[in-house]
Amino acid sequence: MQPLTPSLRRGAAALSLALVVLAGCGSDSSGTPVTSTTTAGTTAGTTATTDAVDPPASTNAPATPASTNADGSITIAVTVGTDDFATSKGTRVVSVPKGSAVTLKFTDPAVDETYHLHGYDLETEAKKGATASISFTADQTGQFDVESHVTNATLLVLVVI
Repeated sequence: MQPLTPSLRRGAAALSLALVVLAGCGSDSSGTPVTSTTTAGTTAGTTATTDAVDPPASTNAPATPASTNADGSITIAVTVGTDDFATSKGTRVVSVPKGSAVTLKFTDPAVDETYHLHGYDLETEAKKGATASISFTADQTGQFDVESHVTNATLLVLVVI
């Protein structure tokens, strides 16, 4: 057997690191692809599959129905450190009807971020101060956490009813 070339070793190391990061997050196994757009106009979207699943965020807060846009779609905006799950003391729980076209918008004024919607297994990235979006059809009922891959903090709990 021949030894791995330096470029193959680097590729294997990068893949191993990616799998460790995803396992730590507890990505879901739905495997639904997504395209997400940041305000800078770049496209970022990934699908990841692992066997680990994070337990949902602990909250007793009732879900607040999301506001509906004129076209029937729903947009939910979260500014990290201002109106997220932690700063609301675990009450940033928002409900949407099943079948809704939903766009989640996230901004972190402090650091570069990676955002992940559990259950739907959708992910996007944004630079410090930029807004990242995850758009999808809410076709699965239940409670779904959105977390930061940077801090592992829950930013929003989405309830699809």
